[in-house]
Amino acid sequence: MAAAEDGGLGENTRLDQETAQWLRWDKNFLTLEVVKRLIAEGNKEELEKCFGARLEFGTAGLRAAMGPGISRMNDLTIIQTTQGFCRYLEKQFSDLKQKGIVISFDARAHPSILITQLSFSSLALCIRRFARLAATTFISQGIPVYLFSDITPTPFVVEALKALEWSRRWNEKALRKLLTFLIWKCILEF
Repeated sequence: MAAAEDGGLGENTRLDQETAQWLRWDKNFLTLEVVKRLIAEGNKEELEKCFGARLEFGTAGLRAAMGPGISRMNDLTIIQTTQGFCRYLEKQFSDLKQKGIVISFDARAHPSILITQLSFSSLALCIRRFARLAATTFISQGIPVYLFSDITPTPFVVEALKALEWSRRWNEKALRKLLTFLIWKCILEF
């Protein structure tokens, strides 16, 4: 078996590549340590759950348990998905860098493999962290961000979009449909 630092179990090339890449890219101590521990233990079953398939953005947004790996919600998947979302929005809205984006978050938290290391209240803080990570990602691309500072219901986001004059192109029903399609239901509301 390969050592945790090498990023693999030495048995499954795809899984080894995914975990090695994760160990290079993940900057969150908690999720990084979980992956290192799973590799050291040779826990291929749990690693497959974490790295089996990349999260897909569907009609309900991006949904998964919180935890390490490309199959879970975590700092790295939030950043990567936000980068992709940013590219998509830039293609759809030529004035995105002038108008900006609205980000909020809801009150849901999802226990996962990290539950042994985090209390429920700490998991709730992850949601706020995810919103901030998304905001930072947009800002790094030169896109202004209007980040709600506390738990916010979707209608408030719609009103914020109206205030940014997004409603000239989209009526309220269309904005809600856009939100339903693009929202990260379990974590973020754009």
